Amino acid sequence: MRFLIIGGAGFVGGNLAVYFSNLGHEVLCMDNLSRRGSENNLLRFKKHKNIKFMHGDARNKEDFDRLKFHPDIVLDCSAQTTAIDGYHNPIYDFTNNTLAVINVLEFCRKHRAGIIFWSSNKAYSAEFVNSIPIEEKNERFIWDSSADAVRGWSHQGFNEEADLNGGNHTIYGVTKNAADLLVQEWSVAYGIPAIVNRCSCLYGPYQFGKVSQGWVVWFALAKKFGIDLKFYGFQGKQVRDCLHINDLCDLIDRQSKGIGTHFGSYYNVGGGIENTTSILELSNKLDHMISGEHASVETEEPRRADQKIYISDISKVSDDFGWSPNVSLDVGLKNIIEWLDEKQEDFSWL
Repeated sequence: MRFLIIGGAGFVGGNLAVYFSNLGHEVLCMDNLSRRGSENNLLRFKKHKNIKFMHGDARNKEDFDRLKFHPDIVLDCSAQTTAIDGYHNPIYDFTNNTLAVINVLEFCRKHRAGIIFWSSNKAYSAEFVNSIPIEEKNERFIWDSSADAVRGWSHQGFNEEADLNGGNHTIYGVTKNAADLLVQEWSVAYGIPAIVNRCSCLYGPYQFGKVSQGWVVWFALAKKFGIDLKFYGFQGKQVRDCLHINDLCDLIDRQSKGIGTHFGSYYNVGGGIENTTSILELSNKLDHMISGEHASVETEEPRRADQKIYISDISKVSDDFGWSPNVSLDVGLKNIIEWLDEKQEDFSWL
């Protein structure tokens, strides 16, 4: 197959490019290289003859017009991914995360290509997410064991029946929601095969994490290089499910093979109930896994729209694609630390 990967030099896009290249597929990566660290993926691509790169910006229709590549599937994993910064510059989020998707969809319509789109757990409002009763333990929040299931949530996590309405999605979340619905609408209206993945926390090698995005790898970076950390609210007891990039690549492979029967399908995607951690638990775990003295940890107030517990119910995506995560959090963290040890020179900018 022929894959066009939008945001192809980023963490998800770069790993997918290498994954599909290794399977013998033809890959073109398009990226504006706006995120620090993305240039390192260009060096990886040079080792793969069937990966091509084009410097381009999904916000510019003209960049699509000059593409001389006719893909079978477009993987749209480009975005402005920093959830909190959008309140300071909402137009930037909107142009990157919503308007750009119109260009991608029109390209798919013109070339009759399928699309797999990256949405977010921020599809669901923090008002709803935080309405589920919780208990506070020493290192994490847990859901109250006596809480009854409601539409969109059970003790397995948040499922696709959850309402997208309400405030406190973050500007990032709202712009991704708009794009999520646009992909579904274009798919049904114009017969474009399409799958939307509402992803929870993704992590793994070649993620150049920072405070506001890619926090699992950011914590590992901070521990290794002696950078101060901050817990934003809740004493670090907020919980997320985490999915290793290898498991995500496996899922996208399966979805790509079956995309012809999907028109506007949408899924909650993450590590699920078996792969969760609180921020505090992760910090303590990394203290034991990474040797040396570690910098201090400060506690700040919660940020707008922060979720106390978000865990993806992955039942639907698992059933539809015969897929489940295989990389445990402990194994995944070990994988990250080995990568950091090998690639220390790539972090001279820290």
